[in-house]
Formats: sequence, C-alpha cells, structure tokens
Amino acid sequence: MKLSTPRYTFCLISQLVFMFCDLIFNCVSLFPKTRDGLLVLFIFQDLFLILSITMMLMTFFSTYLFQAGLVEVLIRKFRAAGSVIVSYLVASVLLHTAWLMQKWSDPESVSTPFLIVLFTFQRCLSPWYYFFYKRAALRVSDPRFYEDIDWISQQLQPHH
Repeated sequence: MKLSTPRYTFCLISQLVFMFCDLIFNCVSLFPKTRDGLLVLFIFQDLFLILSITMMLMTFFSTYLFQAGLVEVLIRKFRAAGSVIVSYLVASVLLHTAWLMQKWSDPESVSTPFLIVLFTFQRCLSPWYYFFYKRAALRVSDPRFYEDIDWISQQLQPHH
C-alpha cells in the first residue's frame, strides 16, 4: 500500500498541529494558578503527545518496509528520533506528575529542587523533540520507503 499524497499531507499537517499544541502548552503551563487548571492543561498536553506519536507510528506502519517485515531498516533510520521522542514523552509525564503531586499536597508551595530539575530537563529537551519529530515526519515521506526495491536492498547490505 502506497501512502497517497492527500493522506500523507493530512498526516503531516496533523503532526505539525500536535507539535504546535505541545509548544503552546509548554508556554502557558506557567500561568494556571489552580491545580485544576494545571491538571486540565497537562491532560491535554499529554493527550496531544500521545496523538502525535500515534500519528507517527501510523505513517511508519504504512511504509513498504514495515509491511514487508523490514522493521530493522526503519529502526536504523529513525533510531535517534525515536529515542528523543520517547525521552521527551517520559520527561513530560514525570514533570506533570511531580508538579501535580506537589500542587495537590500544598497548593501554595514553591517549587522543590527536584521539580526545578525536571522542569529544566523537559524544557531543554523540547527543542530537540520538535526538531527530531518534524525531521522524522518529513523523512518518512520519502517515496523510497513505499516502493523502491533497489534502495531497500542497499539498506539491507551489511555496513562496514
């Protein structure tokens, strides 16, 4: 099954919208003063992260490489992006959990050193996530992933 241009365009636009929503949520997460506001914000941010990863996986699943069982080529080509995306998801969920736990135990508390470290790590990781996610979304559109048998056989050759 070849990924059609309209279908890929829809997937790419959806991925970019999810990524932009994550950026907006990162920007506004400092503003809610209530724990309920933070909870709603973090639920939506994590939801958009999961949707963006799901959309990326759907594009991978539609490649000829995946359908032919040549998953190792996809893993080799997208290893860095996958590592950064999973790291960012884990960092975001950890930050959101720690932040909400602190707000629930003491709504007026100031940030703990642990929370500041998590916050800094997640925010420093976010530009890398945006870069690698967008790059992977654009790279997976390469027609060779959907049809070029010669290119695939070259990728399966052992590398020295």
